[in-house]
Amino acid sequence: MKIVGITNCPAGIAHTYMVAEAIEEKCKELGYEVHVETQGASGVEDRLTDQQIDEADYVILALGKGISDEDRVRFDGKKVVELPVSEALKHIDSLFDDIDNKAAVLHASKVKLGNEQKAVKEGVMSYLMAGVSAALPFVIGGGLLVALGSMMVQFGMPNVALAKGVTPSLAWVLTSIGNLGFTFMIPIMGAYIASAIGDKPAFAPAFLVTFLANDVDLLGTKSGAGFLGAVIIGLSIGYFVKYFKKVKLGKALQPLLGSMLIPFITLLIFGLLTYYLIGPAMSGIMSGLLTFLNTIPTSMKVVTGFIIGAMLAFDMGGPVNKTAWFFAFSLLSSHIYNWYGIVGVVTLLPPMAAAIATWIRPSLFTKQERSSSISAFIVGATVATEPAIPYALAAPIPMIAANTLAGGIAGALSIMFNVQRIAPGIGIFDPLIGLEKPWYLFYVAVGVGLALNVLFIIAFKSTWLRHQKKKVENV
Repeated sequence: MKIVGITNCPAGIAHTYMVAEAIEEKCKELGYEVHVETQGASGVEDRLTDQQIDEADYVILALGKGISDEDRVRFDGKKVVELPVSEALKHIDSLFDDIDNKAAVLHASKVKLGNEQKAVKEGVMSYLMAGVSAALPFVIGGGLLVALGSMMVQFGMPNVALAKGVTPSLAWVLTSIGNLGFTFMIPIMGAYIASAIGDKPAFAPAFLVTFLANDVDLLGTKSGAGFLGAVIIGLSIGYFVKYFKKVKLGKALQPLLGSMLIPFITLLIFGLLTYYLIGPAMSGIMSGLLTFLNTIPTSMKVVTGFIIGAMLAFDMGGPVNKTAWFFAFSLLSSHIYNWYGIVGVVTLLPPMAAAIATWIRPSLFTKQERSSSISAFIVGATVATEPAIPYALAAPIPMIAANTLAGGIAGALSIMFNVQRIAPGIGIFDPLIGLEKPWYLFYVAVGVGLALNVLFIIAFKSTWLRHQKKKVENV
């Protein structure tokens, strides 16, 4: 049997490559020929050839952010199994069981899915993740440059701004370039949300209108519309364009619909709406949210930090995790970094704790879990929570309970210590490149959270295994 596939995820870092590797290993185990194309942060890698697709018996689409209509056309007429990328990792052992009944024939732009599958191309969360995925390189690159400029100043280099007759310092230039990433991350987010719904004609109007909604000088508002504006504008323009594209204008004008009429009319309508209504309204809401976050009592912040931390650790890359992550990430453009600090602390814990627990109490884990521990520890240290999934699947109740409780406590500590993370980075080493501060409190929060997570795993899983053993004996 010959298999081809595509894997992608919103961040394009962890799930994309882990699932590709899992599919390849499973196919080799079954004796199948396999070729998997990854659409990750580095772009398309191992691109499938037309010959590979033509010869394939089945296509596996393990998607976290959907694929373009152009990509779907490549598989027109093929038997396709389409599923969320996180589900592929969880069910890799049974993915190829009864594959013919799971597969559905793809018809150009849409797969007619069976009862066991879930659409990943459609849905608001999918559209939001498309926007986040596009914004990530802006904030990562920008954040690293801002951190580099800050570090240069801390080491005694000058921080001289541009002025008439004054040459700016290198630290100021780097910081200014980095800040462009934060300036454009919100318009890019809005543009890609709209594009995920309405395709290319929605991109330019959404980018320009979202930029307008965040330009306080043009709008005359106290603050920009922020990520809330990007979400509202992106979704509105996306759906507007999606249905606008269905208009029939005749052979003479139809070619102009996507290239000229849709961008012009969409920009005209939503530009005016944003200037007079959406922009000021969303700015007011965003100002209220920022004021609330900055003024709520410490006790409330700690409780909220616990909730965010628990959500991040609960399903390890699933919808609950993504909801909490999106909230924290979206505040970066407003220069609020302490909620994203929770992300930097908590997402390290589940895989690293699982690995450490296997070293301390190996009898609680299978041979395969113990052999995967070093990989889980190293990958987990780079803020990829996915290596914890196999451990959670093997013993869901004790592992998820341990991760969630430890994640909540670590989140509360992070917000209590006001740990700040200015951009996505490289996990445990973020403080070394200036992305986490204060560095010592970051390591305190991680250390306490990690110790508790390991302790909870050992205690909860020991109890759970004893209970399982008693059930077997009673039977």
